[in-house]
Amino acid sequence: MDPSSFHIAMFPWFAMGHMTPYVHLSNELASRGHRVTILVPKKAQDQLQHPNLIIFRPVLVPHFEGLPEGTETASEIPLSANGLLAAAVDKTRKQLEEYMQAHKPDMVFYDTACWIPEIARTGTLPRPSCFAAPSPGL
Repeated sequence: MDPSSFHIAMFPWFAMGHMTPYVHLSNELASRGHRVTILVPKKAQDQLQHPNLIIFRPVLVPHFEGLPEGTETASEIPLSANGLLAAAVDKTRKQLEEYMQAHKPDMVFYDTACWIPEIARTGTLPRPSCFAAPSPGL
């Protein structure tokens, strides 16, 4: 894959019903020559089926009080604990900021991380570059 190609980063909600459509879209974009990185937890990477067209970048989900130790995805917890997982995902913001600063993707797709546009406003990303893409819309 040409490193000078248009670079797209994907940051879905950490639930299989969200990550799977993002992987499908990522594969389609990569098959058209774009460089695509999807940022998901390691456990999720191991579960997602994909050809070697896209780059997976692990996101370390920090422990959040009330969640079982090691929780990374919504499939590991009851629906009632999704708010706690959302709080843990919010704690990954620094990782995403560092990734964006280091790799400078041209575009970012996300669905629940409402702080992604704030990262763009700091000048880390070109504008307009962030698109809220709920997984059912993909």
